[in-house]
Amino acid sequence: MNDTKTKIITGAIDIFSKNPSASIEEIGASIHLSRRTLHRYFSSKSDLIAEITAYASNFCLHKTKLAVKSSEDPIDQLKTMFYNDIESGSRYRFLYTYRDSMEDLEATSADFQEMMHLFRKLLQTLQNRKQLEPIYTLEWIEKLYFSTINAAIDLIQTKQSNEQEIVKMAWTSYYNSILKK
Repeated sequence: MNDTKTKIITGAIDIFSKNPSASIEEIGASIHLSRRTLHRYFSSKSDLIAEITAYASNFCLHKTKLAVKSSEDPIDQLKTMFYNDIESGSRYRFLYTYRDSMEDLEATSADFQEMMHLFRKLLQTLQNRKQLEPIYTLEWIEKLYFSTINAAIDLIQTKQSNEQEIVKMAWTSYYNSILKK
């Protein structure tokens, strides 16, 4: 991928993660490129979103696979995945912001589908081992995961708090909520 196209994609991810309805003009202004330049690389906003989805899905899938390979212990895998998703910041937020508004992202993106499969399989393993609080459904635990990471990314982006403290607080909150006492 050339430098300008990468600049457009990463700039658009940052803008869309804050404002999902941002226009091509807003994206161009944020990265100091004209609408005309953006259209040289992407014929429409839909094309740009499709390219971002592929880029972010591939990136996040790679991070998910690394987390799964990082340990034999599913709790350590989940913790690594959690930390990686916070570190992924805008790429993570873009996927989960657009996940509900795009027509079935899991059906149209093989990378996103595989990433979600690995995540859900990990939660299922923890549930089968009776390590999760039995009062929570896997759907609840998944939604809590997404919202906790989103809250951590929000706080990190305000730059009013120490990033390491935020990540630690987010993990501790999530961990203490879902794991059986």
